[in-house]
Amino acid sequence: MPSATRSLRRSRALILAAFLGASALALTAADAAQARKPAPNIVVIVTDDQPESMMDPRALPSTFKRLVGRGTSFTDAIATTPLCCPSRATLLTGQYGHNNGVLRNDYRRLLNKRNVLPSWLQAAGYKTAHVGRYLNGYKEHSEDPAEVAAGWDIWHTQIAPRRFYDYDLSVNGKRRHFGMAPDNYFTRVVNRRSARIATRLGRGSDPFYLQIDHLAPHRGGGGPPPICQDGALPDVRDTGAFFGEPLPSAPSFDEAEISDKPSFIASLPAINPAQKATLTEQYRCGLASLRAVDRGVERVMDAIENVGEMNRTVFIFTSDHGYLFGEHRIRNLKHFAYEESLQVPLVIRAPKRFRRGAERIPEVDLPVANIDLAPTILRLARGEPCWRPSSCRTMDGRSLLPLLRGPAASAGTSPEPPPGWPVDRALALELALPANAVPRLCSYQGVRTAGAVYIQHETVENQATGECEPASEVEHYDLLNDPFELDNLYPGAAGSPLGNSQQVLAGRLAGLRDCAGIDGRDPLPPSGFHCQ
Repeated sequence: MPSATRSLRRSRALILAAFLGASALALTAADAAQARKPAPNIVVIVTDDQPESMMDPRALPSTFKRLVGRGTSFTDAIATTPLCCPSRATLLTGQYGHNNGVLRNDYRRLLNKRNVLPSWLQAAGYKTAHVGRYLNGYKEHSEDPAEVAAGWDIWHTQIAPRRFYDYDLSVNGKRRHFGMAPDNYFTRVVNRRSARIATRLGRGSDPFYLQIDHLAPHRGGGGPPPICQDGALPDVRDTGAFFGEPLPSAPSFDEAEISDKPSFIASLPAINPAQKATLTEQYRCGLASLRAVDRGVERVMDAIENVGEMNRTVFIFTSDHGYLFGEHRIRNLKHFAYEESLQVPLVIRAPKRFRRGAERIPEVDLPVANIDLAPTILRLARGEPCWRPSSCRTMDGRSLLPLLRGPAASAGTSPEPPPGWPVDRALALELALPANAVPRLCSYQGVRTAGAVYIQHETVENQATGECEPASEVEHYDLLNDPFELDNLYPGAAGSPLGNSQQVLAGRLAGLRDCAGIDGRDPLPPSGFHCQ
């Protein structure tokens, strides 16, 4: 808040006190009582590689009944870097990768590793617990792979290998092996431990933060089922649950005309019947693997309800990014800046007391992103992005709480943006991979709004050498009229409406490339550009 605004509000408060006396004192007492109310417990559940198409009530019945049906779904939520480690680093920092250092799958690139969300929550009086998988490359950063990451009071985290059976877990710094028995199925282990931890922390006097990072529906072997070896492994009790389920048949699947795409896409062959059959099985297995995740959601919620903490607990359900099952001819990858990779499920269930008494808003269709999760959690916790007074981060995202509080919209529509929320918000898209890391994709920066996406590919793979080389290949899609991104509009003729639109998007991208913080909340960064 600008200092002039704060001064004006203080002056008005003094004038009001002078005229109203006792009434003003009553208001002050009410405000103080509100401030003394306990901060909420916060449970964050993150799946891995879950596209929007897998947000399916048949796979997640309890999640839909108890979270979606009683929470707010953000229908235009994206991951700004659709890759595992960068997305998770953004959750921990509230920053774009160009500020936190992580634009590829390498935890070692994270700047200021102690200055992260769980540390901030500890400083705010929270007990913190992590269960499940963690950031790619975490085990390589230390001589002891079982070392507990900064900020976590309780740490039950998979070390290696990253799969559903036959893996090691770090239990508060001590390595423990889990083998091939059905009860060692990773999602079952995550569910059991999460419920026990929720019960223990829920009985305590301090608020708690529980982050549950599932492996499902990520591909992962190591298990006994004779099927799904090329996809996610479902719990044995769910094997075949989606037998006969067709692969989603969006117009972008095995895209017929790709000559307008960048060179590394335009050279892709069509998907043959055998490849489609494999993709179909992988999709079915991914859906089936979410059944166990859903049982975990129910189990954790039951545990919290049994200790009487439901009315004090906020739940957030999301994924680290989407996934491509043959869209634009891309198979089994996620790093591309296409909607199937960018879009993630995001649901927040907050008790009415943490919505300031506002009625629940079932859906919000404004553009939001994973950079907004840390600011939202921190606002709920009444904390600051600092693990000590001299060590703070400037977050790039915005708290989503104003979107949960209204004003309410008419039936079938999303609420209007609250005061201070950008009317046409632009989000940065970015990725920077080393040569030979991922076929056909090296680095890009882009901008995405509610109606358009504009991507500048800065380096692309030389298909003869496999090296990433400088390039200037651009994609621009009208998401309102072409939601499946079939028609690349770039380049528009200079001076034409399309050309002018592309010039505006390029200008917005120029400001987002090295933006930091939010105008009115944070100081102007050295780059001269705030984020939106």
